[in-house]
Amino acid sequence: MADVVSIGLDGAAWHKLDRLIADGRLPNLAALTDAGARAQLRSVTPPVTCPAWRCSTSGKNPGKLGVYWWLNLDRDRGEIVSPDATSFPTADVWDYLGEDGYRCAALNVPMTYPPSEINGTMVSGFGAAFDLNEDHERPLTYPPPFEDELVEKYDWETQVDDVTTREGLEAAYEMIRSRFELLSDTLEADYDYVHLTVFAVNALQHKYGDGEETARAWELIDDRLGRIDTEETLLVLYSDHGHSRIDHTFAVNRWLLDNGYLSLSADASAGSSLGTALSEKAYTTLESLGISPKQASVYARRILPSPLYDAIVPASFPISSAELASEVDWSETDALAFSQGPLYLNRRRLGDRYEAVREELRRELSDLTHRGSTVLSDVRPAEAVYDGPFVADAPDLLLSSSEGWEIYGGITPSPFESQVMSWTSGNHPLGVLLLNGPGVEQGELSECSILDVAPTVLSYLDSPIPTDMDGYPLETAFSDGTLSVTERDPIEVESTRGNAVEDGLRDQLEDLGYLE
Repeated sequence: MADVVSIGLDGAAWHKLDRLIADGRLPNLAALTDAGARAQLRSVTPPVTCPAWRCSTSGKNPGKLGVYWWLNLDRDRGEIVSPDATSFPTADVWDYLGEDGYRCAALNVPMTYPPSEINGTMVSGFGAAFDLNEDHERPLTYPPPFEDELVEKYDWETQVDDVTTREGLEAAYEMIRSRFELLSDTLEADYDYVHLTVFAVNALQHKYGDGEETARAWELIDDRLGRIDTEETLLVLYSDHGHSRIDHTFAVNRWLLDNGYLSLSADASAGSSLGTALSEKAYTTLESLGISPKQASVYARRILPSPLYDAIVPASFPISSAELASEVDWSETDALAFSQGPLYLNRRRLGDRYEAVREELRRELSDLTHRGSTVLSDVRPAEAVYDGPFVADAPDLLLSSSEGWEIYGGITPSPFESQVMSWTSGNHPLGVLLLNGPGVEQGELSECSILDVAPTVLSYLDSPIPTDMDGYPLETAFSDGTLSVTERDPIEVESTRGNAVEDGLRDQLEDLGYLE
């Protein structure tokens, strides 16, 4: 059995898990919580899978990694690019442990494709957008031959299907089972540190919220947690972000368009009139029924013959987040935003007006209300959020939504909508942390940072903490003398800037709702 077992539950939130615990549906998590130390775990900004998982395993804020969301704007190339593992100029917890002689397994961590050579085994997680049964340029695993075992023994799938279908829902459950089967076998082998991320449950929360479909997934996970012996093993259970209900949507690029900060190409502007797509009446009717107009269009595409679909929905309005980049006239645009809050300014166009326009936008967005409700809880410049050598590449403003609001990057009829996206639950900055095992002091901890996970693991295993980590070991969670807090020089790693968005990754992100 490993000395440390780290399990990442993508999107887990205490306020949701506690309800299931109170109903008696998660008995193993209840027992682990009663005997362990738990805390609210604050994510990075924006609180999203990419880059949060790699922030947690490196102990660094995004300003030291140069990755801020699923997609980044490469200002030098004037392109929207998607990061992969090579975009992160950092060593991770398993690299430092490996340097100290510990054998490690990093399983299914998002944004670790292509895999790196470690002292042990790596299985890349979400971001590897291909079918293992099809030809692919680089292996999913290190060592490369282990990929064959994944397919043959675990029927491994890399992609989360559309979980709104019966087949996709069952595939998500099977994906969760396969991850824990691999974990179980790995714990029987000779490893000192094992980390597994379970991503599929996040997709279920987005689509089903607190519904029975999601509860069933948590019960599958709870059953597997009950099989981990923590008598001699430290269990570190945590999430990259939390989840909360979505009641309203702020279509930020619609607001930028209406207020003169964003310009669409001539064709897109013509297509964005309501008369050439879903009529205003149809759009409003769908909204009043609690149906996402965009998702209704997707369903219509699936079931209607193409001529009939084209007659009913002849244009691409609302313009989705995935389509927007190609529809923007960047030469006439001052600002462009992505879903979940990263906002970029056109620095070359603004020139000397850059600081004034950024402050004007910050002030206007901070004061934004709709029907008496504050839309955004926070609007901050990059340098107030991040620290590190890549802050200059970061979004110029970071928007955080108020409770009940979601920030949407597409173009809709109005800046303020009710559930444009197919999501019923959106990302929240507070996730979960649970520690259970030797030396852990039972109790409730004060709020911790996701950046504290890596240095805590290192110090628990008597491995020095690199001086470039931003997080701190959680000494108050352990009895005196359990953690060994010393320092070391960082391992230097080079990176790339990201690549053009591949169709496979684009399809995955659209299925999950990030690019609706």
